[in-house]
Amino acid sequence: MERCTGGEDRGGSEEHQGGVGVVESPSGVVVIDSDVLIDYLRGLREARAFIEGLRRGGVRLATTAINIFELAWGAYKLGEARLRDVDRLSKALLVLSVTEREALKAGEEMGYLESLGAPVDLRDVLIGVTARENGAPVATGNVKHFKRVRGLKVIEYRREKRVAER
Repeated sequence: MERCTGGEDRGGSEEHQGGVGVVESPSGVVVIDSDVLIDYLRGLREARAFIEGLRRGGVRLATTAINIFELAWGAYKLGEARLRDVDRLSKALLVLSVTEREALKAGEEMGYLESLGAPVDLRDVLIGVTARENGAPVATGNVKHFKRVRGLKVIEYRREKRVAER
């Protein structure tokens, strides 16, 4: 089931359960957030189906250097094998770096959000602005934070709460 909702100047969000419908991305790229990638690495069926649905939709799968940092940080605590998994995953995706321009835009966005009394985690702002500036939506389960980034399109990833399947 797919539901698209508009969101003033925030770019709106698409909600996906199970498979992924048509994804609009001017750049042909979708940035996958850390929560989706973590579920994928854990072997969750929903994450694998979600990512496969995006792939079948003809978009190029990407993430950001900030997401790779988050994955490596978490994997470090779990051992060398998990770090290798993150390394392999990062090589399979287009990894977008935060440029000087995106850092400036993210700083502006963070200031704007703080002025509204609605601050967002610094990493999420960097990820969201990097995606937006590259013309890509973000696929995430953390819609609450990302929908606050002006002009960013968000694809909602949802999963049932349960133990990972392998």
